[in-house]
Amino acid sequence: MLIYYFAIAGLLVWGISLGWRWKEVRAFAPDVLAAKKRDKEIPDDVTDAEFTDLYLRSEGPRGETYFFACASILFLLLGPFVAGFNAVWTMFWQMSGKSPVFETGTLIHTFMVFLSFMFATIALLAIAMRRYYALMPPNLKQVIRDLNGGA
Repeated sequence: MLIYYFAIAGLLVWGISLGWRWKEVRAFAPDVLAAKKRDKEIPDDVTDAEFTDLYLRSEGPRGETYFFACASILFLLLGPFVAGFNAVWTMFWQMSGKSPVFETGTLIHTFMVFLSFMFATIALLAIAMRRYYALMPPNLKQVIRDLNGGA
């Protein structure tokens, strides 16, 4: 039971540090805007709110946020996933004549739980990374180019 508390504490620390990084990026955006305006890299009519939004999209820790969300989902769904897998496994085990080789808790059962959870993990990460790259924001250099009229 103690390991679950450590896992929850780890997720909380990770989430808090991630939130802190988002906050730091937001707080740093006006300084970047002022420096870019001073160096004449960005037109003077660009507002703080407009630049902050674009800066968050380009420089925020989006990838880490996706990984945190996947880890949280997997942690929360591990118990229900194993319970559902065991229910289906037991149903098939009973329908097949209750062979002692395939009883719940045997090596083959434990290995199949592992494989199925790894498959679910890989599927979730594939979905998350597909979404990440489909919605990938521009980098800061592209944002500055677009703010200058694409020149």
